[in-house]
Amino acid sequence: MKKFKATVVAVAAIAGLAVAVTPAQAADTCNAGGGGLYICDYGVTNHALPNGQKEQFLVGLDYAVWTRWTISNQWTGWTSLGKPDPFGSARATNAVKVEDQQVGGDFRTTIYLNNSNGPVVSRTRLALGSGWTPWDWPNFN
Repeated sequence: MKKFKATVVAVAAIAGLAVAVTPAQAADTCNAGGGGLYICDYGVTNHALPNGQKEQFLVGLDYAVWTRWTISNQWTGWTSLGKPDPFGSARATNAVKVEDQQVGGDFRTTIYLNNSNGPVVSRTRLALGSGWTPWDWPNFN
């Protein structure tokens, strides 16, 4: 009988631990709409483009950077810009920061963030409608 009670107490303790852990983990996950789940602490970075379109950046639950944008005031689906690491092992550790620059006739957007290996890394879209450069690592290239 003592073994049975000890087993019941142990199972109850483990079940209580699971219940205590689950809400904290759930609080760390937020929904940005359109199926975009992200790490709440990092937030969603909103960005306005000169042509009137909007875009958003976030760090997903996979620690990669994700983006979506509007076309005729309708949001696209989320697209991954990948993890900020040429080897795929590092992960984003903060919110995405955005900087715009007019270069000649082109409007460039660069995103910045830290990764778990330390350096600030970036990707740049060289012109509206173009793709993104690979992640740029200081002292790596």
